[in-house]
Amino acid sequence: MSTEFLPGGLLPNIAETFDRPITAVGQLVTVFAGAVILTTTPLAVLTRRMPRKALAIVALVGIAAATTLTAIAPTFEVLLIARAAGGVAHGVFWAVAAAYAADLVPASQLGRATAITAAGGSLAGVLGVPLGNALGQAFGWRMAFGTLAAVAVVVVLLVVLLLPAVTPIPPAPREPAPRRVATPSALGGILLVCAIILLVVIGQTAYGTYSVVWLGEVATIPSAAIPALLFGTGLAALVAAATVGRIADRFPTLTLSAAVGLVAILSGLFPLAAAWGIGALVIAALLQAMAFAVVPIMLQARMMRIAAPHQRSTAAALQTTAFNIAIGGGAVIGALVVGAWGLGALPCVAALLPTAGLIVLLVTSRAATARAGTDLVPSPTPAEVHRVP
Repeated sequence: MSTEFLPGGLLPNIAETFDRPITAVGQLVTVFAGAVILTTTPLAVLTRRMPRKALAIVALVGIAAATTLTAIAPTFEVLLIARAAGGVAHGVFWAVAAAYAADLVPASQLGRATAITAAGGSLAGVLGVPLGNALGQAFGWRMAFGTLAAVAVVVVLLVVLLLPAVTPIPPAPREPAPRRVATPSALGGILLVCAIILLVVIGQTAYGTYSVVWLGEVATIPSAAIPALLFGTGLAALVAAATVGRIADRFPTLTLSAAVGLVAILSGLFPLAAAWGIGALVIAALLQAMAFAVVPIMLQARMMRIAAPHQRSTAAALQTTAFNIAIGGGAVIGALVVGAWGLGALPCVAALLPTAGLIVLLVTSRAATARAGTDLVPSPTPAEVHRVP
């Protein structure tokens, strides 16, 4: 996650190095996300029979190599190529990581395993990106990416030494499938989860992309206080991501519905909270950040419950693609909203789209419950999870 978002805070430095306008350098983020969107699902299908640990190592080595090339890129064109390569490796890694956690634990512990995995992404937002940006401001953007490449190498070594290995689970079409919910078919359920991801994350990103501007111009928060508020919301999100796992395993649909509902309600309350004063806005922002941190965890866990064991890598790839489309699309929609109705309309979008996502979730969950009586896939049998010593 740090490699994906690090350029955002270093755009002026990179632009100065290559004598390019900021808008052109901003394509570093777009190229990365585009590579993820275009390649993650096809590569997940092509590599679905590869050992998971070996594939994770390959992806991490790719991330380290692409980040190193970014740090030493002699031209802007090489820099764009490095970012595209990093996007490909990033997409493969997250497709593997999401399924890996599901393959290591029984279905009853999916929420906790997913929470631990997602906490790494939250930690990247709280520590990785801010520290990388600070390093770039102090010693140059190349040093920031070089340090991140070194960290990636260390992670590769830790994975090689410590991560238990699993083998892909082959499909068994001749055996009767266990009763599961979600939708008339696993693929339909997977696509519905992707639709919920798009609605919730586009709404959040439409506001989040311009949140600093909204906080300063609409909420009239002093510019010196905004970084502290953002850091506080990041810490709140990390706490929520790290602690939700046990609740997520006991009440998966209820937890997801409550989290999406709170995101919608609290986002819609931002203008009112700003009118009440900075204290009310801070409380609303902290609670909203905690609720939104829970949403990706619960959606990922739901995806892994819906997908058959041999479909998990493909499902994780589709999920990663949906998140990246939502991140890129949210920024575009946010810009359109600001152009048409002004900054003040952004919290409304951040409330309305998650509300639509909540409606989809509730309708499909009710239909699934009526059809199957539960929203959990049974715990995998020993034959379903293959661990390699």
